Amino acid sequence: MPASQNQATTPTRFMKPTQNRPRLLAVCLGSGLILAGIVCWGATETNPPAAIHSILLVQEPQASAVERRIGQVLTDRIRSQATVEIGVDSTRKPGADLYIHLGRVRGSGDLQELCAKHKVQLPGKATPNPEGFAVKTVQEGPDRVVIVAGADDRGVLYGCGEILRRMRFAADHVELPPTDVSTSPGFRFRGFSANQGGTMLAATKARHWTQTELQGVVLDYALAGGNCFYCEDQPGPLYEFLKSFSLMTTTGARPNRLSGGHPKEWTAGGREAWEGTQWVCPSIPESRAALLAQWDKDFAQRGDHDIMRFYAGDPGGCNDARCEPWGKTFVHLSEEMAAIWHKYHPKSIVLIANQGLDNAGERAIFDYYRAQPRTWSYGIAYGPGSNPLSPYFRDTDLRDDLFVYPGKGPVDRYLAEMLHELPMDQHLVNYSDITHWIRAQYQIDNPEPNLVKAYNRRMFHVRPKAMYKIFQAIMPFSEGDIIYSEGNHDEFHQYLWARLLWDPNRELEDVMREHCELHFGEPAADLMVQALFQMEENLVTPLDTNPGIARYYALVKAAGVTMSAGRKQRDYRWRLHMQKAALDQYLQSKLRRELDKERRVRGVLGSVQAEPQDAAIAQAIAILREPAETEAMQELRNEAGQLGAESDQLHGDRNLGYFKLQTPLRNLPGAIELLEQAQSAKSDEERRSALQSVINLTNRKTTSGRRE
Repeated sequence: MPASQNQATTPTRFMKPTQNRPRLLAVCLGSGLILAGIVCWGATETNPPAAIHSILLVQEPQASAVERRIGQVLTDRIRSQATVEIGVDSTRKPGADLYIHLGRVRGSGDLQELCAKHKVQLPGKATPNPEGFAVKTVQEGPDRVVIVAGADDRGVLYGCGEILRRMRFAADHVELPPTDVSTSPGFRFRGFSANQGGTMLAATKARHWTQTELQGVVLDYALAGGNCFYCEDQPGPLYEFLKSFSLMTTTGARPNRLSGGHPKEWTAGGREAWEGTQWVCPSIPESRAALLAQWDKDFAQRGDHDIMRFYAGDPGGCNDARCEPWGKTFVHLSEEMAAIWHKYHPKSIVLIANQGLDNAGERAIFDYYRAQPRTWSYGIAYGPGSNPLSPYFRDTDLRDDLFVYPGKGPVDRYLAEMLHELPMDQHLVNYSDITHWIRAQYQIDNPEPNLVKAYNRRMFHVRPKAMYKIFQAIMPFSEGDIIYSEGNHDEFHQYLWARLLWDPNRELEDVMREHCELHFGEPAADLMVQALFQMEENLVTPLDTNPGIARYYALVKAAGVTMSAGRKQRDYRWRLHMQKAALDQYLQSKLRRELDKERRVRGVLGSVQAEPQDAAIAQAIAILREPAETEAMQELRNEAGQLGAESDQLHGDRNLGYFKLQTPLRNLPGAIELLEQAQSAKSDEERRSALQSVINLTNRKTTSGRRE
């Protein structure tokens, strides 16, 4: 779909009025396309939409089971936010405050007649674009009507998402501003992962989601525009749920992974301990035959997934001399596996993920594709460890030649190179890691070291500016993204990806405000947008002197005050932010307290050139052993703990940092150990050396000039 069309149909109610007028005028003059937010009901900023206490959902008799399921989602979600009367019928009956006509476009029927009468047109040239929809509010005599028309089943679902994002919810009614939208997605693949993460669950002691909660998270991302999801390999409850909404599913395999035992001599090169490992060398005829027999049995039992991905690494691979370069062995083995996969799932597409390869392996894959058409392959999934311009997964063997004219640098230069190398029938689909902030595909270059120590890489966080910039850099080369996630701590990034994969031309602040209105309510939206921006700044700002820590806490706290009682009572996202804010304040106080202890110890010890005194050493040890917490810190810890218990009860989510608060930010245990060595030293020289080590340790700074 042309970029201008998505620009024209960007929802405008999430922008400030002073921003709306110039942008809308420019779009109107430049494209002549339908604009979002055209006034059809006569509402204005000073004359808001009338309250809606009753809704009738109208679905035609020929509506499919999927359409009816989507209608149920719409009614359930409205009911979960406000106490309103909602009915469902096949025709419009008098008495409702709002009528929602919902369904797929067909050659005939009431919905088709409404679309023709009110000039509702789906995007597309000769035929409607796949997955597109149109939503328009109109007045028919005394009836307020919303037309929601989808090009297909998924289009109907996305139209429901548009309605839910635009509705304003009160305790006993809803409001719906005038709306006129016609849009379809900008990218073919928009894949997401609804999961709690096994490591996160174990570390935070959170409860498992119920099946209903898992389905709710899936629908969150689907309503935002997602069309492809991770699920069980074999048909199970989540797989069946996804298929019941005509959503796509993805699965994967690591080609040289052999389940069960195997002879020692089959063990893949680079695997030091063979016992218990599942990785074998596929260049050994017997192990290759065992692999293919295993995959034949495995693939026969899997569901009809729409996408299969074969991973070269992370983990996996073999560096036995017979397999070098691994990229060549991997792609030929993938071809054999694809034939087996397509035997059972002929409509599925196959991607290979070029993770953890060296330059020779990458070259072998390009040569393989260039040699002749490879109809079994749709293309390459580009993910963590796929970039030879990044040291992530590689200590050496970087593509230095691509830094000569680097474009935007490592973030997108290799994607351009891959498109140059691949034939036209092969495509790129991103496999982006949006879940980690350190030691990751798109990691922060200079993270705040104390936050790194306190939270590690699976931290609840947001990076709106950075992620927006990354998205805009990488997506021009790809047909979409099937993201990588290790939990629900990245839910904002998943929402951002979903909305930008639908329309990459949207402004960051626009998407952020939409997200915050949807999840925190309109009164709290501005405060939460500011809070999200502040959290990102806090990730790189020195912790001990950062006023942004207090500001983030104050913004989230103030947002909670503005939220309605009902919304706040059920909102786990606000609690996750409040936990992070309380924990960050705790950590800042902890760091300041530890730094103060170190300063006082250095003052007590003075110059080690003078005669060391046992009393001074004992005093220094006593300082370091003073209580780790102040009363204010205990209150913050208790606040975070209570909020974590509530978010766990509400949604099975809590902050990992709460369980790591005992970890010192400074090496106070090491300083105590050195002081005890000084106490027991047998000579003044040994004692002075130990004390100098204490002074050096407590005065140590990071390479960036900040204390560790």
